[in-house]
Parts: sequence; structure tokens; C-alpha cells
Amino acid sequence: MLRAKPPKKRGHYRAYPEGTLLECIKKIQQGELGVKAASREYSIPKTTLLDKLSGRRPIISTQGPPPVLSSEEELKLVRWILHMSKIGYGQTRHELCATVKAILDDDRRPNPFKNNLPGPHWVRAFLRRHPEVSERTGEALGMERAVVTPEKVDNWFDEFHSYMTETDEVEEGAEILNDPTRIFNCDESGFPLAGKAEKVLAPKGAKYVYQFSNSDRRQITVMACMNASGSYVEPMLVFPNTRFRYDPLEGAPDDWCVGRSPNGWMNASVFYEWVANHFHPFLQKENIKLPVVLLLDGHSSHLSLEVTSFCAENGIILFCLPAHCSHVLQPCDLSLFKALKQSWKTEVRRWKALHIGQVVTKANFASVFAPVWRAASKPQTAQNGFRAAGLYPFNKAACDRGKLYPSTLFSQPEAGGSSSPAQQPEPDSQESRPSSAPSEAQIAFKHLDASLSDEKRWLFNRRWSEGYNIETDELYNIWRGLRSKQTVSTDTHPTSQRQQDDTHGDDDRTRLQQDDTGVDEYRTRRQHDGDVTQVQRPSSSDFFAKHLRFPTTQERPKRPNRLGEALPHAVSGRVFRSYLQRKRDEKEEDENRKRVNKEKREEARKRKAADQNKKGRKDKRTRSESINEDECAKCKASYDDKEEDWIGCECGRWFHKTCTDIMDAAALSNSEIEGLEWQCEECL
Repeated sequence: MLRAKPPKKRGHYRAYPEGTLLECIKKIQQGELGVKAASREYSIPKTTLLDKLSGRRPIISTQGPPPVLSSEEELKLVRWILHMSKIGYGQTRHELCATVKAILDDDRRPNPFKNNLPGPHWVRAFLRRHPEVSERTGEALGMERAVVTPEKVDNWFDEFHSYMTETDEVEEGAEILNDPTRIFNCDESGFPLAGKAEKVLAPKGAKYVYQFSNSDRRQITVMACMNASGSYVEPMLVFPNTRFRYDPLEGAPDDWCVGRSPNGWMNASVFYEWVANHFHPFLQKENIKLPVVLLLDGHSSHLSLEVTSFCAENGIILFCLPAHCSHVLQPCDLSLFKALKQSWKTEVRRWKALHIGQVVTKANFASVFAPVWRAASKPQTAQNGFRAAGLYPFNKAACDRGKLYPSTLFSQPEAGGSSSPAQQPEPDSQESRPSSAPSEAQIAFKHLDASLSDEKRWLFNRRWSEGYNIETDELYNIWRGLRSKQTVSTDTHPTSQRQQDDTHGDDDRTRLQQDDTGVDEYRTRRQHDGDVTQVQRPSSSDFFAKHLRFPTTQERPKRPNRLGEALPHAVSGRVFRSYLQRKRDEKEEDENRKRVNKEKREEARKRKAADQNKKGRKDKRTRSESINEDECAKCKASYDDKEEDWIGCECGRWFHKTCTDIMDAAALSNSEIEGLEWQCEECL
């Protein structure tokens, strides 16, 4: 029986990595190896090396059709994406495609996209070609954190070190900074009873996919504290209740504590209770040498006079972190809470799977949170948090300054002037407009480039874009030397505008602003009066400079100083405690003044009401004394015995029926008149 011969397997395409190829070509260009010796040493075909050295083939080549954007253009796009991400303006897939579409609309180059809009296949291929770019979920960054500068962080480090080592308020300050058991950090965070819905497996095309959860959207506040050596103070759980019908710590260790506040948040009384009844006894139980330093944020619940006085009397140095810098300097935020949040989500999912039909409530929160705390509160976690913040070992250069990069968007006031964009030269001004007169190198390059054939010009541009240096081609070396001296002058407005926006000299922006006009040049020639004149179409780099824009530098928003004075960060120090005492005295005086004014207003109101009542009785008595019942109050005629001709008012006045404004009063009987609700003009 005959057998078919199996097809021969195709060998690996380009069995050598790109790094090996680049190293091989570099050694050939530097004269260290010949082509044949390099081919044997690096196992690269000789013909491949000759093609790449001569420029017939690009050094870095790929299979399939060439991408719509060249490698240089994609590199500019990558620099722009990475820079925008660092300053807090990261681009989505849709925004990236919209930017490329705008460039292609202006460039009018042929492409396979519908309406010049790249699709998801292009985005995936772009990300494969540039693995340094990945899709991440952004974290919301508020304006307060965005304006925090490295100078602010450095100043806080200097103030903290100076207070601990140079002031007379702290004993053994330098020893404390070198002892990890005496450096603590505390912070609180909320843990929701109802977690977020996550992606789950469901029937394909299902219209509704539900996930069983708790309808209570409240959260329980957890107060955590740790030191630089990796020890943890047992947490405090703050519940939104003042009374309990259940044990809130059921299922938790015995040394945990509970706090109560109306809304479940930390307040001054709960924090004082934690410091006095939980943190200070922990120091005594663990025999930790006093004084110790406790770093905390500047929330108002941490800055009461009772807390600062207690800490000053019991060897606890309260030192406040700078405002809106917890994402850089708070060890609990940098390590512990991240691990706690992730463990909390996992434990809640596991607990609901074991307790079908039940949800996490305030009554069982402690029992569910206990294994979460045990899993996350590891010594290495605390040590990593203090190390990342630069607090232990004490090193202000250790904190991540990349988190402060968005502050470069806001101008920094200087002593000699301002870096406001308003003081920068306008794009069309004489200062920013380059000289229109061409240089000798530009004129020489123009004539040399015009004398080349289309094929030769394309080859030279390819060599230039790939960075070739071919010593044997004298004409290319001359063209290359003139080309390197060129100054971009085709479209000065976008470049000068972006140079105006870049007040910090970022390297990525500088590289992106360099205009490589040698990759895609569209030129036509025409004969005019016997001279060859060159009509140049804007290059693709001009379109990139137009659409790859950066946010302009803005003035930092000025916030009013409500305190009216600069306060130290040493919360338990004498200066801050005297400030709190003065504020308390002022508040008491203000409350007493308001109370006295309220009492005065109440007395004045009562006195006015009494005067009005007294005046009303006097007027009524005066009116009753002046009424004469023996005459008609209108015509003043004397009263006679004909009662059927008279009508009386409730005030005591009597009138002739004909003297009133009642129609046909004389024809009415006494019973009809009594049924009327009539009053005299004086009463009305």
C-alpha cells in the first residue's frame, strides 16, 4: 500500500532575534567584523546582512502588509499616549482611533479603514507591536491631589526631620527615627456591606444577569494602625449605631474594640476613645519605649484638643501628614488597605457561596472581616508600606514621585517671575516665529534633493529613517549631512504652540516635536520661467504635530487660607495645642455672645408684645368712654322712645336706621336686623 509523503515542515521565520541582528549590524558598521565572519558568528544569512546594510531591505522587517502608520509615526503616537497617561489624561481605545482618523483625514493617504477610522483589529495589532502600552483602569484623581508638587513633599520631610532632631519638644528624636517599633501610622477606611457586581459566567446572549447582594449600601469604618517593624494594633470597628440589640464583635478576637457614631464615620470622640482606651494600652502591653511618633492625616476628627493634650501627656507624638498626600506618604494606603480591600472582596464572595440566601450585615460583619484581617496584616505588608513612603528607612527620595507628575500641568510661582502661559510669547509673535530666510544648508539640500531621481530619493529617505551610515556611498553621505542640518519650517504654528505649552522641558515632548520629514514626502515639480520650483505638501509630521496635542499649562487654583496662619504639622506640639485652645476659647466666646444676643432679642420681643397688649386695652377703654349711647353716633340727634327706628353696633354706638348704609333698613323688622352681621364705620 502506497503512503503519501508528509509535507515538509516550514522552518522558523527569522530564527534570530531582533537584538542579535542589531548587534551584528552595529559591529559590521563599526568595522569590528566582516560580513562573512558576522554571518558565521551570529548565524544570520550573508544575503540578509547585505540587503540590510545596503538599504534594499529595512533592518527591522515584519511579515504581512506594512502598517498604515510608519514605525516613526507609531513611535510618536506611543510617546504621546504614555505622556498623556502620566499627567492624568490617559486615552481610551475610542479616543486613540479618533486621533488616528483625524490624522488620516488631513494626510489623505490610502488605507483600508472605513471612513479612515481604525477598527478593533488595528488597535490589537498596535498594542502587539508596542508592548510598553497596555490598557489599564484609571484611578480618579481629584484637583487637590493633582496640584501636589514634589517640593511640597520635600518640605514636609525636612520639617518632620527638623522637628524630631532639632527641637526641644522631642527627646531622643533621632533614636525614634531609627527604631521601627516606635514609628506608627493610623488611618481609617470604609468597607461596604454590599460589594460591587462583577463579571460572572452566564448563558451567551442572556438579557438579564443578576448577582445576589445586599441592598444596604452603608459601610463599616475600620480603624487600622501599624508600625514600621510589622506589628499591628488590633482594629476598631465603627458602627452607625448608638445602641445594639446584638453583639457587634461576635466572631472577632477578644482584643478588638468597637466604636459608635451616628453615621458610622470617624469623629473626634471616637478617635479619642481609640487613642486613650486602645492605642495607649497597646503600647503599655507590648512594652514599647516611649515616646513614639504616630503619623496620621489631617482629618478634623484627629485634631481635637482632648486628643492632642492626652498624647502630649502620655509620650505620643502626633505628626500630621501634608494635605492631600496620603496616596504618596500614607503607609496604610500604600500597602495595608489595598490588601484588605482585595481580601474583603474574596472573602465576601466565599462567605456568600457558603451561606446561600444570606448577606453580610452589621451583625455578622466582624465574623466575616476577622479572616480578612488575619490574611492581610502580615509584617511584610507593613514594612513595605513604610519603605514605599520613605518613612523607614527615612529617605525622602524613596517615595514614588511619578504620582506627582500631574502637577506639571500647573505653573509654579517663582521669586523672579511667573511661568504663566500668559507671559510666554504668542505663537505668531516675532519672538516665536522663526526666520523666514533659508540658510545655505537649506538651499544646498533643496537643489541636491531636486536633482535626485524618484527611486534614489526614496532609497535615501529609507536609509535616513533606518539610521544607516554607508561610507561607500559618497552622494548619500553628502545628502545625509545636509539633511541633518535642516530646520523644520513648513508649519511653524503647531510646533511653536506646543513649545509654548511645554514649560517643563519634558523629554518625551521634545522628541515628539522633532519633525522627521524624510519618511513621507509628497513633492511635485513644475517648470516656471526656465527654473525648477518645488511645491511642497505638508508632511505627515505636521499632521501629527497638529493633532497630538498636550494640555496647556494652567495657573494653580488659589484657595483662601481660612486659618489665617501657617500651622506646624506637629499636632501634639505646644504651638498647635495653643492654637486649638485659642480656637476653643473663641468658639466659647462666640457661643456666649450668641446666647446673650438671643436672650436680649427674646426679652425685647416679650416687652414689645406686652406694650402692644397694654396699648390695645387703653385704646379700647378710651373708645368705650367716649361713646354716648343717648344720641345717634352719626347725626348726633338725641335718643327718643321709638326703638323701631334705631339700630345698635357691638361697640355700643346707636344709629338711626336711615343713618346707616343698610339698604331699605327702615322696612326691615327687628328680627331681620338682628340676623344681619353689620358693623359701624368706626369698628370697620
